[in-house]
Amino acid sequence: MQAIILLAGYGSRLNRQDIPHKALLPFGNDTLLSRHLSCLEDLKIDLTHLVLGHNKEQVESYVRGLQLKLPLRFIDNPVYRTTGNTLSMVMALRQSAADVLILDGDVLYPRSVFTDYARQSDASSFAMTPGDIDDEESAKVLLKPSGSIQAFITKRHLTGAEKSGFKFAGEAIGFFKLSALNVKKFIALYEKHEAEYEKFLWEIPFTEFANEVDLKTWTTGSTDCFEIDTQEEYEHALDHFERHRDLYG
Repeated sequence: MQAIILLAGYGSRLNRQDIPHKALLPFGNDTLLSRHLSCLEDLKIDLTHLVLGHNKEQVESYVRGLQLKLPLRFIDNPVYRTTGNTLSMVMALRQSAADVLILDGDVLYPRSVFTDYARQSDASSFAMTPGDIDDEESAKVLLKPSGSIQAFITKRHLTGAEKSGFKFAGEAIGFFKLSALNVKKFIALYEKHEAEYEKFLWEIPFTEFANEVDLKTWTTGSTDCFEIDTQEEYEHALDHFERHRDLYG
């Protein structure tokens, strides 16, 4: 298995000038990024693709300084300011010929939640946490009657028809998997709609992709995972981390 970490984004909502990238937010003696890489090293991932953009030189230098025994490939997305993270993901998928594990760079999680998901979930699946169906910001997941994913709804409220017509599964927290076959299928879908999809977050094209393939869910049951976009969210996650260090390893 290979891995992809999406790290190109600017993180303007966080507004931290004291660090070069929001993936370098500190948690104890680690950062979000060092935690990601340490977990991938424990999983014996064959190759990790890091898609960089904002302050790419500083991020790459930081990673190399960790001196991990983890094969790495750095990919530059020079248009990260005007595109969504779907393009960053596809740039890495095009260089992968294996099953892949994909991570947003701004997520805090207990190590066991992440490693259990990586080892035990279906080859094409999304990690889920309990979510608020009325949270406008979150990546809300709706299910088909079969139990596979129907749609991802993010940055807006669900409609009445969506609430009544589909089961709410929770929030897609920011790490997911694609089989090698579905990597090829997703790239093909992207290339049909490239002018549209390159501007979007990954949740948008995956809703269309769910019409073509079965995308499974893996429910962690954990309320200890946090996506961090703002300073307030960082402070909330850090407070939780400090109070529950035993969960995070």
